[in-house]
Amino acid sequence: MKTYPRRALLLITAIIGLGASISDSHASAASGACEREIRGAAARYGIPEGILYSVGLTETGRKGSLQPYAMNIEGKAVFLSSREEALEAFRQARRSGAKLIDVGCMQINHHFHGENFPSVDAMFEPRRNVEYAAKFLTNLHQRHETWTMAVARYHAGPNNDPAQKRYVCRVISNLVATGYGKWTPNAKNFCDP
Repeated sequence: MKTYPRRALLLITAIIGLGASISDSHASAASGACEREIRGAAARYGIPEGILYSVGLTETGRKGSLQPYAMNIEGKAVFLSSREEALEAFRQARRSGAKLIDVGCMQINHHFHGENFPSVDAMFEPRRNVEYAAKFLTNLHQRHETWTMAVARYHAGPNNDPAQKRYVCRVISNLVATGYGKWTPNAKNFCDP
């Protein structure tokens, strides 16, 4: 199995860093509930808006916007149209024995992070969901020192280099597609070997 050393992930930090430096030339995040919360949370936590938005887009982007009632149940994406439908689907998944369920705008995992919310219903609130994701990403950035490594760890644990690489490359693709960044030679080499 091929592994991707930390140095390789650091090589693409420049592309992630572009999210912090591009202002007028980027496409604005759409005006949905998740996107509105991303703007505020990015400013409050010092996260480049493009990074937080691109992580969200990677997690729940569909039809041009982030989906507040999206879930991932044991690896299967589910997009629901209301909080009530999402809560019912969550309850049904739990009754069926599902343990790994990601919820809301930023796909917060209930098993690992649910205790940080007063209820499952609260996890679907765009403000709380995005706020928690921003805090989590900020903590990962402080621990790993680069936004690239923070993004890699947001989705996959430290011993899953292939998943981290795929995820970082998807986030970079979303940064580029939304106008928050551009491909650098290092990022292209990393993502398209």
